[in-house]
Amino acid sequence: MPFGGMASSEPDPDPPLSGLAPDEAFALLGSDTRLAIVRALWDAGAHHTFDDVDDDAGTVAFSDLQHAVSVRDNGQFNYHLSRLVPQLVTQTADGYRLSGAGKAVARSIATVTGESLFADERDLERPCPICGGRLTAEYDDQWLRVTCDSCPGSFGELGHEGTVYNAPFPPAGLEDRTPDEALTVGLRRCMLDAAYLVRRICRECAGAVSASVSVCEGHDPEEGYCGSCGTPYAVWGDVRCDTCRFAKRLPVEVFAMGLTPVIAFCHDHGVDLLTPTLDDLEAVEAGFETDVSHDPLRIDVTISAGDEFLAVAFDDTLSPLAIERQLE
Repeated sequence: MPFGGMASSEPDPDPPLSGLAPDEAFALLGSDTRLAIVRALWDAGAHHTFDDVDDDAGTVAFSDLQHAVSVRDNGQFNYHLSRLVPQLVTQTADGYRLSGAGKAVARSIATVTGESLFADERDLERPCPICGGRLTAEYDDQWLRVTCDSCPGSFGELGHEGTVYNAPFPPAGLEDRTPDEALTVGLRRCMLDAAYLVRRICRECAGAVSASVSVCEGHDPEEGYCGSCGTPYAVWGDVRCDTCRFAKRLPVEVFAMGLTPVIAFCHDHGVDLLTPTLDDLEAVEAGFETDVSHDPLRIDVTISAGDEFLAVAFDDTLSPLAIERQLE
């Protein structure tokens, strides 16, 4: 047994950033005054209070907003405010508020604030799930990296030596969290990313996603790591948002874990893939077997647990072709 033992919402009514080229969108915030307007509306709570069906929203009057931004010249202030309407700021009969896109911009700024609780390398409380070695966490360039000091890690030569986890992590998310807690959050974010991306939805912007696969032909993982590609995995999924360029390159097995039947299968065998630990993922991966066939390219991923197995077939765009659950 490889592992185990154990509201709907309405569309945002705010005008989107549609019709704007990327350089035009960046230009909207190409001024300290415009950034100050976004910040003032955010601080005042001038936006939809909730991000669901509740339509409650606050506004700020023109004069109050001008005073908050500290721009005395009416013409100059009105010019900068008009540049933000309607894409980032919505004008109403009662005043001004952030649009959905403006709120997203303000949130993006908020997520890069905060101070890491561990500026230097820190030991984790748990051992490496691969070899039992010492795990350390390091936060650099707003990336959280967890590495083992005794083995090549989960990705072999693809990443930093010994890496078992490596992903962007907002500084705000580190406040009041230990390195072990940050890793727990990071793993859950990663699995949610896989669940969205395998369904062709970007979790960052809800845009459409393009995907392809790369295969190491003649994959031979000697002692766990292939001499050709340097990793334990023969097939990788390359997934990128067509709009915001959010991208992930992960083993095809991880994307398989984002599919509902696989989540249900693992849950039935004692593992919640949406809230996994490193040990959970290592145990689940031990039950995977991946085969590749050509003309056309087909990737068959089979996961076994107890006396059951689940087979998932992908094509060359990482689209599921078939999913079948059977008793062995």
